[in-house]
Amino acid sequence: MTTITIVQLYPDLLGITGDRGNVEVLSARAGYAGHHADVAMVGIGQDVPASADVIVIGNGPLSALRTVREDLSARREWLAAQIDAGAAVLAVGGGAELLSDGIDLLDGTSVPGLGLVPARVARTRQRRVGYVVAETPDGRLVGFEDHASEWSLSAGADPAVRYGRVVAGNGGFADGYETLHQDGVYATNVQGPVLPLNPQLADALLERALKRHGADYRPGAEAAAVDVHAAAARAEIQRLATVKRFTAIQL
Repeated sequence: MTTITIVQLYPDLLGITGDRGNVEVLSARAGYAGHHADVAMVGIGQDVPASADVIVIGNGPLSALRTVREDLSARREWLAAQIDAGAAVLAVGGGAELLSDGIDLLDGTSVPGLGLVPARVARTRQRRVGYVVAETPDGRLVGFEDHASEWSLSAGADPAVRYGRVVAGNGGFADGYETLHQDGVYATNVQGPVLPLNPQLADALLERALKRHGADYRPGAEAAAVDVHAAAARAEIQRLATVKRFTAIQL
């Protein structure tokens, strides 16, 4: 049995779209595979573990992003070191935006990002709301999106970091892609939370986390039993995504 450390940053401020659920899925699936997960919830000014295997940064409104940005910026060196050492990162919505080069706002100002993923975010007057389905190297990514933002790759970035090609819904990138994946960092607009509906993504995160310990990850029979329910929910969402389209909300 291997013990991994899962860190959720700012759960009280960046957790409005069920982001604690992502942590619970990771912890449970690690257990199904015969391993153990220590979970640390870290708020503003609180100490982080010296080493983390999975880092989860959830979603929040612009006010929350402004509140946590200074503290998160002070942790940039720690975050970069964890990624370099093989940690996996799941960042959702606003939390993902903070990892970008920056967020351009409608009033002409911007919120500086950490520059850990090669993209920039522009807030828009149209809110993209509805089910989203994207083809990825790990299988279909499905869920719900609700954001007023548009992602674009930074100059010189490898287009391959765009993780999923959208087949239903809108997605975060203007050119028909959703989610960015680079060096074990997944920055996504898929909410709900994302991992209960996408066990293949949870498994990719855990595989990377355990690899840094020299351990193998095999989901196991208990995970397979749970995945039956995820598969049924995924099928229904994919059906609805093609027959029930939401109209973007004009802000």
